[in-house]
Amino acid sequence: MSNPTRKPSFHQLCLVLAAALLTAALGTGAAAAQDGQVKIAVVNLDYVVANSPAGKALQAQLEAFRDSVQAEAETRAQTARDLRQRIAEGANTLSDEKLAELQRQYEDAQINIKRYQDDKQREGQKMQTDGLKKIEEELEPVFTKVRDEGGYDLILNNVPGVVVMASERIDITQRVIDRLKAESGG
Repeated sequence: MSNPTRKPSFHQLCLVLAAALLTAALGTGAAAAQDGQVKIAVVNLDYVVANSPAGKALQAQLEAFRDSVQAEAETRAQTARDLRQRIAEGANTLSDEKLAELQRQYEDAQINIKRYQDDKQREGQKMQTDGLKKIEEELEPVFTKVRDEGGYDLILNNVPGVVVMASERIDITQRVIDRLKAESGG
């Protein structure tokens, strides 16, 4: 039984939007068919983004960020391991007060590691979101030009759930990448 108050997922909304766009294109296609055929193309947007100059730069930026975060996280983890080792080694020789202090330091180090990881995860997600938004802004005029030059009535993202099957003949992925590189000087 479905929950009437449950909000649709992003994926469900995308499917509904794609179906509406396809229906609209095909609906207007009946009128357009009298003048000519409806021209539809597909594009692998993930591939375009990954192979665009801005996409490659974003990927390099995210990898460098990840590497620096991992290095810092390892340094912090080593500090915590050193504290744990001092606790283990001093269990029989250190005073209860000193052991309690080391235990507090160890717990604080563990909390700080978790906070650091959470903060850096949010920072990385924001970096990725901002970078993808910038790429989307760069792609919009490129898609407009490709659409106009190719006379396309509809361009769909070639992903499962949106496109069931498409001929390579209507795949414009490489054309979009070439246009984007030409316009960005890359």
